[in-house]
Amino acid sequence: MRRVLLVDDSPALQAAVAQKLENAGWSVRVAADAEEALISALSAPPDAVVTDLWMPGLSGLQLCQLLRGEPATAHIPVLLCTTSADRRARFWAQRSGANAFLDRNDPDRLVAELEKLVPPGSEAPPRVSLPGDPGLRRSTIPGRLSVLLDHALFEAVVVGELRSLAFDAADIDGLFNAFSRLMTDIVAYSWLALSVPRRHGVRVFIHQHPRHGGRAIPGAVQSVVSPSDGPVELRVVSDALAADELPDGAVTALPVLLRGKLLGRVGLCASRASLGRDEAAVLTLAARELALPLHAVGLLEETRRLASTDALTALANRRAASLRLDELARRDLKESTLSIALIDVDFFKSINDTYGHASGDRVLCHVAEVLRAVARGNDLTARWGGEEFLLVLDGASAATARVVAERVRGSIARTPCLLDSGKSVPITVSVGVATFDGKGLDAFIDSADRALYRAKSLGRNRVEVAGEADDVTPPERT
Repeated sequence: MRRVLLVDDSPALQAAVAQKLENAGWSVRVAADAEEALISALSAPPDAVVTDLWMPGLSGLQLCQLLRGEPATAHIPVLLCTTSADRRARFWAQRSGANAFLDRNDPDRLVAELEKLVPPGSEAPPRVSLPGDPGLRRSTIPGRLSVLLDHALFEAVVVGELRSLAFDAADIDGLFNAFSRLMTDIVAYSWLALSVPRRHGVRVFIHQHPRHGGRAIPGAVQSVVSPSDGPVELRVVSDALAADELPDGAVTALPVLLRGKLLGRVGLCASRASLGRDEAAVLTLAARELALPLHAVGLLEETRRLASTDALTALANRRAASLRLDELARRDLKESTLSIALIDVDFFKSINDTYGHASGDRVLCHVAEVLRAVARGNDLTARWGGEEFLLVLDGASAATARVVAERVRGSIARTPCLLDSGKSVPITVSVGVATFDGKGLDAFIDSADRALYRAKSLGRNRVEVAGEADDVTPPERT
């Protein structure tokens, strides 16, 4: 028979509800207050608890929280009853972990809710004398409640700190730095790892003690990366905030989900053989609450990417390239050199007129793909406008820039563009190269532009370097 514990400080109401439940086939045990109910539930856990919301001493809310905090009773359905229509009472009932909030003057609905929560045949076998609890006394209940409230306060503070990361971090790197600092204040770990999917692969962040060197990295990466994630972009932060114990403790990894969508994974290697219950709870909390900051920062980064990216070619746009050039040009010329290559597709208007604008777009994307493949690792490739592209060559002298520009020109000339129609169209480009001399960005870009015009006037499909010959009058671009 299903067993229900009925808690109410009103004998008359308690008797009426108990009779209704017994008529419905329930075995009813009664308690006059929350303290008595807690002792009864822990000594012989029922299948459900029905309790008044407001009672002298402990309230039904506090009883519900205490039951949720005990392993033996955490799973038991709790129904809170009151005659009050106070919205705040309903709010707290929901937040305390209660399964239902009902009007105590409607016993028929109470029975119906119990039938849904504990259908016939689902009752647990009777249990008595809970192991490890030799006898709960009323005098110990305030202490248990204090521990419960301390835990709830701690969790609320941690949740607040985690959620605030959404407003404090400007990018994923900053988010991980702040997240690892917060976690080191709470949990001792040998390493902490976070993986975040990117457009092509996955970014992995690892925080560890400098003592570990590279020993922790393979295990940390493996904990948060799956084989289908693709290439890994790794960033390791080493400082003394992480524990210096060798990374051979228990490893736990959890997904970071937002409405069922995987935003990343968080992994942790304990500083000892096993992860304690409190530490595991913190990691679970972190994985849950990190979803909002990750989502917010991801949106911020995507907004920045879209604002700085050409929609057609996915290269940097003119604005992003100009900002990067301005940043590089502010450096001392004695410390580094800076060159650019301005690239223009030859006879682009004819391509558009002959094959259509969609094919013209395909040609631009083809040139962008070749540029990405040929450019050096630290070069910035951008669509400058129309059929013009810009290659920013940080640290390149005029001679080096010419070599890179020739490689770009040759690669494009050797790689025909395959149109959607299946036709293969040969493509060539003309390139103007200039090296920054400190006279200003406008003059710098104008020098490359004049060199490009010279390449056009001398027959196209060639590279010209500013300063190597007299400028010519720019021809009409075709």
